[in-house]
Amino acid sequence: MTTPTVAAVVVSYHPDAGALAALLAALQAAPLHAVIVVDNASPQPPVVAGGMQLIRLDRNLGVGAAQNVGIRAALQGGAAQVLLLDQDSLPQPGMVAALQAALQAAAAAGLRPAAAGPLIVDEQGHSDGFVRFRRGRYEALLPAAGEAWIDCDLLIASGTLIPAAALRAVGEMDEGLFIDKVDTEWCLRAAAAGWQLLGVPAARLHHRLGQRQLRLWFFGWRRLALHAPFRYYYMWRNGLLLRRRAHATAAWKRADARQLRSLLLYFGLLAPGRWARLRMMGRGLADGWRGHTGALDR
Repeated sequence: MTTPTVAAVVVSYHPDAGALAALLAALQAAPLHAVIVVDNASPQPPVVAGGMQLIRLDRNLGVGAAQNVGIRAALQGGAAQVLLLDQDSLPQPGMVAALQAALQAAAAAGLRPAAAGPLIVDEQGHSDGFVRFRRGRYEALLPAAGEAWIDCDLLIASGTLIPAAALRAVGEMDEGLFIDKVDTEWCLRAAAAGWQLLGVPAARLHHRLGQRQLRLWFFGWRRLALHAPFRYYYMWRNGLLLRRRAHATAAWKRADARQLRSLLLYFGLLAPGRWARLRMMGRGLADGWRGHTGALDR
């Protein structure tokens, strides 16, 4: 059987030059048909290797819109599968091949796989596994030995391999969400249309979640990813916006409500810089209630 052609789509915005160079070097060693870097109007254009395509946008359109620009270019170039990546991710050797093998095996088993995603590992080698919406929370599932894939409810966009057929059937990313929960919305939409999401333990991706890790005590020590204040605006606003979508399940709504409460407690009340984050959460709540989409008007 012929291996499907894969185009990688990397979204960049003020990238760390070293991290982006490491990512692009890893992609050069992977079995890829094309590498497309979509830059969201960074002051300095990112440096890409020969043979890679750089698309520079004239303004910051957000993650969803940049992904769509890259996806369209990938499909127009004949890619059968599209690999989405963030600028601060680093695929481990064999990741793409493992994702492709899982998609092929799932299709052979009669499933309709919308996407396959890797096990996300942070800089300390820690992983929370894969995600399902259970018991009113985002439940982390660690893979058992020998599992080819795990049925998931959510895949983080970075590292996700999506067949062209699924992109055409499910549709593009929601550009109005701008940044947070873009992947969540697409996964909910795919599941509502009868497609499956696969977490692939044999595929590994180093990925940094948040600006830094915060160790916080609240009836026990907790390790949390700390983001810039503006990100909490999008988390709250987009959580409220998604609740109105027909494909937002009751299980996801319960899980997301719990997550928003946790954001309020840990980052709005307990963490350093709490007042700036609390103000952003409040603005996100107000704009989500009003149905505002697009970029935050600062």
